[in-house]
Amino acid sequence: MVVMLIAGTLLFLFRKKIFANKDSGTDAGNAQTGNVTVSEFPLSSGSRGEKVKKLQRYLNNVLQQAPATSVPLAVDGIFGSKTAEACGIAFGAKECSEANYKAYIEPYKG
Repeated sequence: MVVMLIAGTLLFLFRKKIFANKDSGTDAGNAQTGNVTVSEFPLSSGSRGEKVKKLQRYLNNVLQQAPATSVPLAVDGIFGSKTAEACGIAFGAKECSEANYKAYIEPYKG
């Protein structure tokens, strides 16, 4: 019991030094809100912005080559149900992970 009290007191006194590295700075591609770093990945339903537009242009290119689809996506920068469906065809998931974005979307010139 005494050991837990001492450990808890030390943790309280040195909490800023112990947890300082977790909340400092932001990574490239992330936004910071207060002390919490929020990533924009995965791109999924509700995501918006230029990265979604680039994803939609890439998916339109992929969908042109898929025989089952005929209607292109609107390149509006809003990740909706049709973009999620197209991601399912291209990536096998209804979202675009950061790894998929860096591997396929960033190098895409379209």
